Amino acid sequence: MVAKYFGKTCALMVMIFTLILISNTIGYGVSVAESVPGILILCGIGLAGLTISKAMNRFVKLPSMMYVVVLAVLLACPISPIQEQVIALTSSVQFMAPTAAMGAFIGISLGKEIKAFAKMGWKYIIITLFVIFGTFVFSAIIAQVVLQLTGVI
Repeated sequence: MVAKYFGKTCALMVMIFTLILISNTIGYGVSVAESVPGILILCGIGLAGLTISKAMNRFVKLPSMMYVVVLAVLLACPISPIQEQVIALTSSVQFMAPTAAMGAFIGISLGKEIKAFAKMGWKYIIITLFVIFGTFVFSAIIAQVVLQLTGVI
């Protein structure tokens, strides 16, 4: 069971690696040689976090993303002995490059569940659209305010 899970997760990481590499290279003009080490580190953190989540799921049911984020923070925090290398190598990966992969997988997962979602009724669809729209708009407003206050724009 563990081998099957690990194999599927590795296959997923290969797809994510490829999408981030394409996005980082074409979208941001970062060379492949410069992108690969940082993307490997990010995928390694994701794979390790997902594996830890799978192992811990027997004891504590927490979202997988929590383990990935905590592991990434621990590796990049000042007390980490490899902090400088992690930050130096991952800095070549543009922040928005992984969102292309994330958006693709979100779209695929929504497409698979659209029939079950539609069975819930039209009210849920309208509420969901308002929630997505509100989240996007308010995130953009908050980002605009913070960027203006910090003098970035």
